[in-house]
Amino acid sequence: MQHPNVYDFHLDRVIGELTRIVSFWGKGGVGKTTCSSSAAVWLANRGLKVLLVSSDQAPSLSDILGLKLSSQPKAVNGLPLWAAEIDEDSVIKLWKQRFGEEVYEVVSSFLPVDQEIIDYIAGAPGIGFQFMLWYILNEKNSGEYDYIIWDTAPAGGSLSLLKIEHQLYTHLGDAAKLYMKVKSTLERIRRKKRDPLRLISRWRKLAEDVLKMLSSEDF
Repeated sequence: MQHPNVYDFHLDRVIGELTRIVSFWGKGGVGKTTCSSSAAVWLANRGLKVLLVSSDQAPSLSDILGLKLSSQPKAVNGLPLWAAEIDEDSVIKLWKQRFGEEVYEVVSSFLPVDQEIIDYIAGAPGIGFQFMLWYILNEKNSGEYDYIIWDTAPAGGSLSLLKIEHQLYTHLGDAAKLYMKVKSTLERIRRKKRDPLRLISRWRKLAEDVLKMLSSEDF
């Protein structure tokens, strides 16, 4: 969690280095969007390639920049600056596209469910924040930007969700192992395209990568 003074950035350390992340946290109405926009424009005016993204569920980034934004990054006023607003509907849609089929594959391996379970899980508390952590990590790993400026949703209980991915996937892994021992479903699972335990292990690795990103010097 950072509340930086933009004039303290060491720009000479950025060129040619890994993407750095600056996030603005706090309760609603304290000026996170204004500060994040100012920081993004300041950096872009100095020739740095910047992604400015807001995950506020009542976004005002479009109003501040004077652009109609969506979940797809949009260029801002000829600067090396791209901006995106990811509201609640966008989060659910993007989460389904990226994780929906994988989640269904795992859950359906030990429960008699159809694909409607994807919609149910997509509406679970914490999914939006979990997805944003993946989104930020994915953009960081792409190497497309010098800086990612993240205007977060009002904090509230969000900080307690930082480890929810690791806890969830660890629990899912243990539950799946126990079920397969009891029900002897290994043969049925082998006939599937992918082993759900491997998917869960990959999700757990993703959660560990997210936590590593949050604790790194680049965040």
